[in-house]
Amino acid sequence: MSKSTYFSSKSVFGQLISLIDNKKIKDAVKKHDSDRYVKRFKSNDHLISMLFCSFAKCNSLRELLGAMLGLSGKTESCKLGHISKRSTLSDTNKNRKVAFFEDIYNILL
Repeated sequence: MSKSTYFSSKSVFGQLISLIDNKKIKDAVKKHDSDRYVKRFKSNDHLISMLFCSFAKCNSLRELLGAMLGLSGKTESCKLGHISKRSTLSDTNKNRKVAFFEDIYNILL
């Protein structure tokens, strides 16, 4: 049995994220207009942050950001464009529509 080289240098989380189709995320962003008035912390970054929070079993935003800073050299492998500050993530959690995440969940399901 030969080893696959597709996932060779990626973390397990990076491998899981690479299975999500970017076009479907872009379609959901366009449908819900979830990147409107957003400068840096886009919907894709928010989605990946929340997925990482779920997989890493983080209980708080502070814990999440500490774990994500441990990924700082590997952000390109998990499609993360920007690691935000805690206040930015908190504000984004309040302001971004839940329907965006609902659509992504239903697409993946």
